[in-house]
Amino acid sequence: MHSILEYDEFSLRQREELRALMTQILRERDYSEANFKNVLRQRDRILHWSWSKKLERAFLETMAVMEHLRTQNVQRVEEMRSLRETAIGAVSGRQSGMEETIGRIRTAFENVVAHMEQDTRDLVEMSYTDPLTKLNNRRAFDQYFFTVAHEYTVTGEPLSLLLMDIDHFKKFNDSYGHRVGDHALVAVGANLMRYAAKYTSASGRGFFPARFGGEEFIVVLPGVCMSEAVEDAKNLRALMEEYDFVIRDQRGQVILKGVRITVSIGVAELENAWGDEASERLIDQADKALYQAKAEGRNRVCVAAG
Repeated sequence: MHSILEYDEFSLRQREELRALMTQILRERDYSEANFKNVLRQRDRILHWSWSKKLERAFLETMAVMEHLRTQNVQRVEEMRSLRETAIGAVSGRQSGMEETIGRIRTAFENVVAHMEQDTRDLVEMSYTDPLTKLNNRRAFDQYFFTVAHEYTVTGEPLSLLLMDIDHFKKFNDSYGHRVGDHALVAVGANLMRYAAKYTSASGRGFFPARFGGEEFIVVLPGVCMSEAVEDAKNLRALMEEYDFVIRDQRGQVILKGVRITVSIGVAELENAWGDEASERLIDQADKALYQAKAEGRNRVCVAAG
């Protein structure tokens, strides 16, 4: 019989809640039909919550892309309409100076092409960026990580991974509301980007942070061994804890100052012996190390064991 912690299809949060639910059943020893129905309701809530949140995020991201496309389409229609009028005017002889008219048409075409190229770049960026934190999203992480993991498995160079989770995020949301919870996610993302900018300029090494899902963040460290990755994890943990998070209402008025956001971090390093399973094993090892950090009291860094 497998432990619930071994099922990868469940998120870390789901696994924790399901384990707590099982512990509660064993502790109470209440095997009545009423309690059985209550357990089923709690189980459905745990499993459904994660999927509903993922669906909501996907829907919001899709709506943002659609709105961007709509706005850009309106702008391009206006540009094409202006170009059409210029061309019609030239052909019908309403505009004098053929050389000047041709120059206007050429400029109009160049503007439309440039804007369309920018539209493409914007859409690519949107598809790989988390709309809330502005970090790389899970799609961007998957594309980058699985390519890098394969490369470093072949070369034998070190590759490390940090998996980070905001401590007691549910209590944070329950205490201050989901809007403030979103602000906490943004703050963590901003600190990650700030550290990334400082890290890459100082060391010249890669530092790829992404929002992994929910309150989880992940950092790929190509060319970084375990000991260096642990130092980075400790620096990040301290940076998050020292950050002075200010809670404001919807009008921007300060409600509470000095709120601390702490994180637990799991660290793992790629092992060449993992072969074709290297990328999945590395994520799994970082996840297990993260779970250990949370089990030992949170706000700490733990390393994957063997």
